[in-house]
Amino acid sequence: MKLFDLFFPPRCVLCHTGLTGSGLLCPSCAQEVRERYRSEQGKPVEGASDSAAALLYLDKVRRVLIDCKYHDKPALGKWGGGLVAACLLRKLPDWQPDLITYAPTTLGHWWKRGFNLAHVLAKHAAARSGLPCVRTMRRAWFGKSQLRMKDAAARRQNANRTYAPVPGCDLTGKRVVLVDDVLATGSTAASCVDILRQMGASEVFFLCLAQTPTSAKK
Repeated sequence: MKLFDLFFPPRCVLCHTGLTGSGLLCPSCAQEVRERYRSEQGKPVEGASDSAAALLYLDKVRRVLIDCKYHDKPALGKWGGGLVAACLLRKLPDWQPDLITYAPTTLGHWWKRGFNLAHVLAKHAAARSGLPCVRTMRRAWFGKSQLRMKDAAARRQNANRTYAPVPGCDLTGKRVVLVDDVLATGSTAASCVDILRQMGASEVFFLCLAQTPTSAKK
């Protein structure tokens, strides 16, 4: 046991019950989240052949993601990665992908959090599926934060000039799974899909940990 955990034992993010390990949720809350907020169908993403999401970005799911992403709780990656991996395994027979990639983050976000959640989720999905996880895109320095932009058209325009291919990465004829943490308006996802298509991908499938319902906004 780590010294920090001895004095500050880990607690469930939602109900604050003490945890025996270094997890994120107690068994009761974990089961409730899986069952109550399960996403039955992925929202359409422009340019993607298909999409899937593990959860709906509502209430307790939203609380968990915000708390963990902005309060240095990397256990989110392991918990969310398991859900994303399970979602991918259900889709493998239909998608038959060649590789997994992920939406890039800004250097500022990486510096604050210490990780890119989309990358962590993608690595878990890759480990469970046996597929390679490949860095295919980079983020331009001048891109603005999508979270501060409420207008969908403005978000899409910003995303289009924010992301770019990694030099030398060739996806000709590849079937690619694109992983991100949350799908809201779809502007970031659509822009990334477009880039992957330009890089030669024959099919792009979008996969995320949580998505907003069609009638909800992030």
